[in-house]
Amino acid sequence: MTDFHDLVGDDLTPEEEARLRRVHELLVAAGPPPELPPELEELPARGRPKRSWTPFPLVPPRRLVVGVAVGFACLAVAFGVGVLVGNKGEGFQALRTVPMHATAGAPAAAIASIEVADQDTAGNWPLELYVSGLPKQAPAAHYELWLTRNGKPVALCGPFRVHGGKTVVRMNAPYALKKFDGWIVTTDDQARVLLTT
Repeated sequence: MTDFHDLVGDDLTPEEEARLRRVHELLVAAGPPPELPPELEELPARGRPKRSWTPFPLVPPRRLVVGVAVGFACLAVAFGVGVLVGNKGEGFQALRTVPMHATAGAPAAAIASIEVADQDTAGNWPLELYVSGLPKQAPAAHYELWLTRNGKPVALCGPFRVHGGKTVVRMNAPYALKKFDGWIVTTDDQARVLLTT
């Protein structure tokens, strides 16, 4: 067996020598590599190896299924977002979009966005509310869109009803929007907050 100093020499810093000595001791403790298996002693014959046919030979089946499932899920999300924010009303030019998400008091599929247009000469901020996933309300009930301060409803932007699927409602906010910190959708008695920003 070769001595450690014969391998590395004597011109090392103490830190380098300590590090290399640890590696040397680990290699000595591991012992020699195992013998080469007999099937690897000869070079393979030239030519292409024969394989059984699969439609996707480079992709394992489990990965293929997971990839297809993830692709369809991404496609469904993109379609849902496109339907929700797409198809805007004519003549309505939004300056910004405010996304909303469901709270614990709403179905998980509930989602909304508020398109805010430029303030008009009278001081109104035209809005378009796109909402889907809220349950159809009772005949005398409705939902309400509110501006909030510290999470509390402060200024009503308007009531609305849903019919299942996607609902688009035009409203306006005759308030200075900078004075508020968010938006919520509540039941008509304000007992439950269903959507929030």
